[in-house]
Amino acid sequence: MPAIQVVLFDLGGTLLHYERPPEYSFDEVNAIALRALVAAAVNAGARVPDPELAVRAVGRMAAAMEVKAKRANYANTAEVIIRDGLEAVSVKLAPRAWDAGLAAYYDAISALVIPVDGDPRAVLATLSGQGRGLGVVSNTFWAPAMHDADLERFGLLEYLPVRIYSCVTGITKPHPSIYRQALDRLDVAPPEAAFVGDKLVVDIAGARKIGMRTVLVASPYRVEENPEIKPDGRIETIAELPALLETWERALEFKLP
Repeated sequence: MPAIQVVLFDLGGTLLHYERPPEYSFDEVNAIALRALVAAAVNAGARVPDPELAVRAVGRMAAAMEVKAKRANYANTAEVIIRDGLEAVSVKLAPRAWDAGLAAYYDAISALVIPVDGDPRAVLATLSGQGRGLGVVSNTFWAPAMHDADLERFGLLEYLPVRIYSCVTGITKPHPSIYRQALDRLDVAPPEAAFVGDKLVVDIAGARKIGMRTVLVASPYRVEENPEIKPDGRIETIAELPALLETWERALEFKLP
């Protein structure tokens, strides 16, 4: 049995790219999806007098939620945010229009998703073959069903039996409890696990706080530096992860009496 029995991953930016700034920033991806939602709802019979006003209203609601998440580790769902944003400009969708709009919203997001560099499917297959349990811990207000479908499309879902999404838990990283939920599901203690992510504050800080080893994957879209948060390892692409874990384990074996 490997010393590092479990590897937990962030999702966006670590396994799949949902954002690709500057063209596809989070705000732009969400706006594209919201325009698709409004267009589909209108086609299904909804009355939306000013579609761009509706898109901006939901965008403002999402931005407010993001601020609250950073301040209080609070998580909500896209569905709640979209309904509240539309109602702020007096748009209320009937069930048929809502269902059509929401399907178009998630289809638009998924159409932009690509896997990260480094062949994540091969990496997960290697780690699984080494006897390690695998899982995802993700901050997201988008529906778990969409993320699961994206993971399946790129051949990743079968390797990730445990998937913790903040929109379900109501708590976001870096709060320790969201990591603990995944560890409890996999029945391991923090020192037996590693967390892999692309953001120091969101991914690395919380995992380190509860005693997990941590690996920062370089992002092609930004530089992550914070002198107060030091990951145990840094890699340029996820392809380097299996070798890094084996290096750590050889060092642990060497220290044993």
